[in-house]
Amino acid sequence: MKLAELLVARRDDVLDRWFDLIVKTYPGLSSIFLKKKHKWGNPVGVNIHAAIEGIYDELLKAEADERLAPYIDTVVRIRAVQDYTPSEATAILMLLKHVVRELVRNEVRESGEGYSPELVQDLWDFESKVDTVVLIAFDIYTKCREKLFELRLADSKQRFSGLLRRAGLVCDFSEWADKKQDDAPESGDG
Repeated sequence: MKLAELLVARRDDVLDRWFDLIVKTYPGLSSIFLKKKHKWGNPVGVNIHAAIEGIYDELLKAEADERLAPYIDTVVRIRAVQDYTPSEATAILMLLKHVVRELVRNEVRESGEGYSPELVQDLWDFESKVDTVVLIAFDIYTKCREKLFELRLADSKQRFSGLLRRAGLVCDFSEWADKKQDDAPESGDG
């Protein structure tokens, strides 16, 4: 059995199982909501599903190309905004390893062939690709969280400044600076 052929043949099964495991990471009613397939009624679920399809298809290639990063970005950006920890945000990508192992285990059991050295090597190679995706995801998550922090900080500064102005606790130094320039002697009068 060739792992690549199995992963292509069972693509939809793998994606459905992976998406179900991702949905289970959401609390309560959110998980029910995420299973809706309408892009207006469930934009988060639809975007996550489209992104994991892209990630999976790129991982099936001999060498993933520049299209991989935007798919990872979509999944991680959603999780970063939802205040998941770095491990929680990136763990959903690791779930693919679980799904593929489960698939291989079931196929080996059904075929009765056992694990060939080639199959084991292919599985290790695939899991290494997934590990690389997780590392890229961690970098993206970190950048997203930094940007969110910067936006929240700027918003807090602006709100605080507005409160001080309304309370009359802010001095406007621009008038003072203009007056000081008018009083300054001109250079060269010496």
